[in-house]
Amino acid sequence: MTTAKIVIPISVLAVLVMIANGAVCLLVCINRNLRTYTNGFIVSLAVSDILVGVTLFLQYALSVVSPVALNILYTTALVGSVANLSAVTFDRHLACMKPFNYAEIIAKYFGTIVTLCWITAVTSAVLPVCWLDSDVAALALKIYQFCILILGIAAPYIWIFLCYLRIFRQVRKIVKREKEITNSVHGRSLNESTANRVSSEAKVAKVFGVIAVMFVLSWLPIIWTTLVYAVGKPHLLPEAITVLSPFTLAFGSIINPVIYSFMKPDFRTVGRKLLYSNALPQFSFKDEICSQNKDEFLGISRITVPSVVHSQSLEQLNI
Repeated sequence: MTTAKIVIPISVLAVLVMIANGAVCLLVCINRNLRTYTNGFIVSLAVSDILVGVTLFLQYALSVVSPVALNILYTTALVGSVANLSAVTFDRHLACMKPFNYAEIIAKYFGTIVTLCWITAVTSAVLPVCWLDSDVAALALKIYQFCILILGIAAPYIWIFLCYLRIFRQVRKIVKREKEITNSVHGRSLNESTANRVSSEAKVAKVFGVIAVMFVLSWLPIIWTTLVYAVGKPHLLPEAITVLSPFTLAFGSIINPVIYSFMKPDFRTVGRKLLYSNALPQFSFKDEICSQNKDEFLGISRITVPSVVHSQSLEQLNI
């Protein structure tokens, strides 16, 4: 049974999730200095977090008990978050490994990448509906759950880890090369420029590395719940995980805007300006996103579900 001790705090957290991530989307839209491709991926990731907040609010505050609807929403948020984290990892990897070609490549593929992220998320979420009333529903569900765990979570995160490892190795390599250059003024200037650019991109990459870790921690209870049901060992699911999972989801979705605010340089700068001016910057529809990414290319880059309260919903969580 859902008690007020769970419903009230989760409902409040769900509203905070929607407000915090909605504020991120609004800032990027209205502030010219934040309208870059990297922040475009952040907006897409924030939409995933907003979806988590909406789903938590529907389930807890409005007492929606439809397992199918909740499963679709949670799975869309989960796969969407992983896909968007993969997309932003690609963005940072490209910026660090090919800084001179970054602006041209990301401008060409940005729309396609974001579209594919959401097509993948929605398709993965609605797929189980195809076999709800079939004779092989149980077997199909187990295969689906393993595919989500392996192809939708484990494989992307291995790739994300390898990308960040390569990014930081590249930074170390360039910094080392910088120390070994000759005292030639021209040589120093050229290498310092490259080193500073890659170092700046690596600082932004660290932000998304932290977000990726926080995502795993916040979704870990749901991932474990899915795993134990997929292998037919529900007794391995402690009751504490069932209670804590909505809280970890909510906190995970709230922490991302906090990370942007305190760790990402462009968000930090805009935040300081807003605090000092106490007014939002004016929005101009004539601003072009490409012009911002030219600035990003020349300097610092500007441009991530709960245990279901009802046991029936928990057992049927198809992710």
